[in-house]
Amino acid sequence: MSVDAFLEEYAPRDREKLKPVLEYEGLIQIVARAWTMPDGTRSRVYLLRFASTAAANTFTGCSGNSALHHAETLIPDPEWERRELGQESDANGALFISAYEEGKPYAEEQTRLGCLQAGDVQGVIVQSRRGTAPLIPLHQALVLQSQLLG
Repeated sequence: MSVDAFLEEYAPRDREKLKPVLEYEGLIQIVARAWTMPDGTRSRVYLLRFASTAAANTFTGCSGNSALHHAETLIPDPEWERRELGQESDANGALFISAYEEGKPYAEEQTRLGCLQAGDVQGVIVQSRRGTAPLIPLHQALVLQSQLLG
């Protein structure tokens, strides 16, 4: 997928910051898959492949400072942090995982963001749902993607 199509997930202010990094810092390709569950939860998984781990480290679109198109404020997912499911890595720093949720108040739908990096691949998972987005589907997606990439 194109950089511009991927950046549609982000708020306009973040698009301007992220586009030059993606275009000039070693991004090779972006692949994506999306689906909607019967309960209305929409999931989008993006895998960004960079030329090197160092190039992947330049991507800043996966943090609590990120602003998504429909979620301007993100906070660390307290359940993910409480269970210490995230931030696992091997001796080479090959796998890093984090989870965020939209801060309250949110509009008609809540959005969650999951991030994982395995070497030169940065995974971005965005889930949203009208009302409250359940946290288990995001946690499952993060664990499964980490198993695939790790």
